[in-house]
Amino acid sequence: MNKLNLPKDEMAFRKIYKDLVANEKITTVFRPGKRVCGDFRGYCLGEIVTIRTIEQVGADWASLAPKFDNNFFKKIEITGTTTFKIKELTEADFVGSSPDIKDIESLKYHLGTIYNLSIEDVDEDAIVTKIQFKYKN
Repeated sequence: MNKLNLPKDEMAFRKIYKDLVANEKITTVFRPGKRVCGDFRGYCLGEIVTIRTIEQVGADWASLAPKFDNNFFKKIEITGTTTFKIKELTEADFVGSSPDIKDIESLKYHLGTIYNLSIEDVDEDAIVTKIQFKYKN
């Protein structure tokens, strides 16, 4: 378990993405920092992960765990994890992401808002991990 009380084999999505996940429209996500196999909150190639949706947000900085929708689960398989500096991302890197994350500026805004990061934490040289996956039946 990590700070948010998620088992390692789970990935959390905000409630606004529930329909996109339910309809298997999202296949790429970005997480702040280095999140590759072996790292804290990292994902491994081929790992099977359960997607859960957050009903009430928490806060890492306050060690406040989110509350999850206990009736929604989707299984995915991790097909790629790549770490980049934000400035190295290209238009192609956003394919499969949610419609509100379509370029570097929208990604920086999203990361800052969701993870409560300062402007310095999401500048052009900040590290992000692009995680790609496919849905399992």
